[in-house]
Amino acid sequence: MLTIRPMTPADDFAAVAQVYADSWKHAYQGLVPQRYLDKLRPESWIGLLKADPEANWIALLDDRVIGAAYVSYARDEARQGFGEIVSLYLLPEMIGKGYGRLLWQAAVEHCHQQGLSGVCLWVLMGNDPACRFYQRMGMQPSGRTKTEAIGGEMLPLKEYILLLEDSGASN
Repeated sequence: MLTIRPMTPADDFAAVAQVYADSWKHAYQGLVPQRYLDKLRPESWIGLLKADPEANWIALLDDRVIGAAYVSYARDEARQGFGEIVSLYLLPEMIGKGYGRLLWQAAVEHCHQQGLSGVCLWVLMGNDPACRFYQRMGMQPSGRTKTEAIGGEMLPLKEYILLLEDSGASN
């Protein structure tokens, strides 16, 4: 049975961190320097998870952590009143089974319940599967781009947005 809920301090931080490490190695192959991906360890995420566990939503399949999403208020001043899905990842073997959609819906519903007017997120350019996923979820490219240092290189990202009053998130 699938359960999606906010993370708690009692949850298995190592299992959630493993989702991040495995997902990065799968999703960003060919997009992020391979030497960086090869060095990724789950421990890299544990401190971030412990800093604010409740901002992380986890997907559990029969008590096994299979996905995680980090949801916050938008970090960009241009998106005041928006929530931001900072990350949303599944274990690679869980992709394509509908779990990502359910995790995404929980993150968006959380933003809707907080009274936010929209949701934004940033996707690494070239990550076509993620772009297609977010577009199927109703998100649209905003036209905004930025670069971020990842693995010692400046990599381009593009923003997607969803206005919640148009999303049906409360249904």
